Amino acid sequence: MPWYYADNGRQVGPVEDAALDDLVRAGLVRDDTLVWREGMANWQPHSMARGVRPPPPMPAVPIAADSGFCSECGRPFPMSQLVPIGKATVCAQCKPIYLQRVREGGQGIVARRYGGFWIRFVARVIDAFVLGVAVSILLVPVTLLFGISIASLGSTQNFGAIAGAMGMYLLLGFAINLGYEVYFDSTRGGTPGKLLLGMKIIRNDGSLMNAGQATGRFFAYLLSGFTFYIGFIMAGFDSEKRSLHDRICDTRVIYAR
Repeated sequence: MPWYYADNGRQVGPVEDAALDDLVRAGLVRDDTLVWREGMANWQPHSMARGVRPPPPMPAVPIAADSGFCSECGRPFPMSQLVPIGKATVCAQCKPIYLQRVREGGQGIVARRYGGFWIRFVARVIDAFVLGVAVSILLVPVTLLFGISIASLGSTQNFGAIAGAMGMYLLLGFAINLGYEVYFDSTRGGTPGKLLLGMKIIRNDGSLMNAGQATGRFFAYLLSGFTFYIGFIMAGFDSEKRSLHDRICDTRVIYAR
């Protein structure tokens, strides 16, 4: 039989027993919270109506460098397991409870602020500089590998070695670019350029991409460039500032703060 509970003078519910237990564990329903269900003459404190139900002990969770805390239960989780909702970050267990409270008017969700075309362009410039420095460092071992000296760069006798070095340089550059995008997008929610400007990439449900999704977005990003940059320009005319690769991968670039 469903229960109703009081929250700041409002009647909330109905919720089933299991859901009410989750609310108790999350601290949203306390021992002195008034509850009622059909058959009861009056509202009663939860501890009187259902008995004191202490939450189970929290398992010890090692806190890693990339961990955060759930805004509801307070437990630490890897950032990839926390879902940003407005200004809050909640774990998978607390997400349904938090969303229910939002729907019932307990707390509003702050509207998303989307990163537009120009701010994302600046972020790409920053990323291009970082990648340019990293890839340029490869020039030294690659040129040494192919036995090319600065003095011989203008000589046609070393054309094969120079062509091989350029091919290796481009291949390694592509691999670094791919790894850079996939690592930061899937573990940090955005590349250093975006993070520096206060933005991050999320999926439509608010979650971060995993490595596979980030890889797909990287190749979709290349497709945006192959369309004579029309795929990028689309962001300037979309209500959610989505480029072509955002539409393909169902992602959004938002301000994280």
